[in-house]
Amino acid sequence: MALARIGDIDIHYDVSDFTDPWREPEVVLLHHGFARNMEFWRPWVPLLARKYRVVRMDSRGCGKTTVPPPEDPYTLDLMVKDALGLINHLGIEKVHWAAEASGGIVGMALALAQPGRIASLTLCNTPVQLPKATNDLFVEEEVVKFGVGYWARKTLRTRIDVEKMSPEWIEWSIAENDKTPRHIAIAQHAEMARGNFFPHLHNIKSPVLVMSGANSKTAPIDQMKQMKQSIPHAKLILFEGHGQGIAFMIPERCVSEMHAFLDEIRDGDRAGTGLMQIDAVRSGDRNAQE
Repeated sequence: MALARIGDIDIHYDVSDFTDPWREPEVVLLHHGFARNMEFWRPWVPLLARKYRVVRMDSRGCGKTTVPPPEDPYTLDLMVKDALGLINHLGIEKVHWAAEASGGIVGMALALAQPGRIASLTLCNTPVQLPKATNDLFVEEEVVKFGVGYWARKTLRTRIDVEKMSPEWIEWSIAENDKTPRHIAIAQHAEMARGNFFPHLHNIKSPVLVMSGANSKTAPIDQMKQMKQSIPHAKLILFEGHGQGIAFMIPERCVSEMHAFLDEIRDGDRAGTGLMQIDAVRSGDRNAQE
């Protein structure tokens, strides 16, 4: 793990590469969601790093990345510049961006701003616009008084299927959430809450894999289907019987779908057909066409 000076902050990141030494592997960048850090991606790394160079990062103010003071601006544009700055620092031309929840919003913004730098997007439970019910669960006064861990415990059942995770993971995740400084969580939430990507979806030119739990309240199924319909080259996979947090509940299944998706893109490129029109919808382990 290392630090890279990007603009006015030091970004904490990690690179894992177990590919064959004579290959020049493609790069996957894993970006965490709201008030988390790159440790949440630990299960994904060994599933990806034999085939891809895997980069993880702590976003601005999270994990071991510099915490800007409360008076400094905290915007989606800065988060995009941070990620792009790290990509440039590592000498990477383009990345396959994989993210969960709000980390996918950063990825979509980067794909719109710098389309040549995003080879693909894999979005796990990423909303196009934060639903009002989810937004209302974040009470700034409670976070200021009690911390982010209080919010994490209060909203736990809306963010994860508790019965599908171990008690140890749940307590660890809450403790990790609570490490996020209160003013950072408040600023992050405010930035994500005001966003609306619906008008911009048709301008995303990169291939996009949209994955979500069919029961998610944060990334509701109607938004997921609209993403599939509006993004020119998108594939939608819905996991029946799951809600928010599929990246943590079923990492093996998510990564398996990501591998297959990237193979489809690569096969299309080899055949000279370019980006494919991907319109299959899969629910859980069953195939279904809509």
